[in-house]
Amino acid sequence: MTRLQHVISGGDVTNDELDAAIADPAVLRGAERKAWHGLSYWADDDDIRAKDPAYAPFRRRQLAELLAALEREKNG
Repeated sequence: MTRLQHVISGGDVTNDELDAAIADPAVLRGAERKAWHGLSYWADDDDIRAKDPAYAPFRRRQLAELLAALEREKNG
């Protein structure tokens, strides 16, 4: 959740940071797994963000939706 909020707020995340935070993403389920994939796509898409200025805000909105789903799942 911290990494998601960081990116949503204008930060960045790398695949190395994701790997350090979650050694085995295959154990994640539900909203956690979707959030991890969202962050993974973000880390992979730096070239697209560099070419298309509208892409980062679009992806950040999607990450905010993933964060909201994760919060709902965590809070039952």
